[in-house]
Amino acid sequence: MADTDTPAQLANLATAGTALLTTFRRSGQAVPTPVSIIVDGEHAYFTTAVDSGKAKRIANDRGVTLAPCTTTGDITGPTIGGTARPLQRAERRRLRLLRPTRGLFWSYLLYRLRGRTMRLYEVSLRPPTARRPHEHIDNTG
Repeated sequence: MADTDTPAQLANLATAGTALLTTFRRSGQAVPTPVSIIVDGEHAYFTTAVDSGKAKRIANDRGVTLAPCTTTGDITGPTIGGTARPLQRAERRRLRLLRPTRGLFWSYLLYRLRGRTMRLYEVSLRPPTARRPHEHIDNTG
């Protein structure tokens, strides 16, 4: 269950730089994966390949949780809920999150060097008021 002390949780996520992102299969089964993140305001950002399991699960269920963790996935702080969505090209340019001085740049670069097509995702860290568990989003643009 997610804690309700959102400012402290955001600070924990921002300090960690790595979070355990939990996405959900159509069956409702949770799938936790460590990801590099940046926290900006009430949003966290991560990158992943467009054909990854995370991207496919988010396309079917935008509800996620994040918890600060080690690079091996050992949780180091409280979990916070949110809603994930892929960012469009214009939004990515505006945010300027993939600069060499930011943590996501290296994660993005390593995947690109492996020939993967990457997408930047935004997680709104305020739990949604009405969750639509199977709302499909277009993950191709």
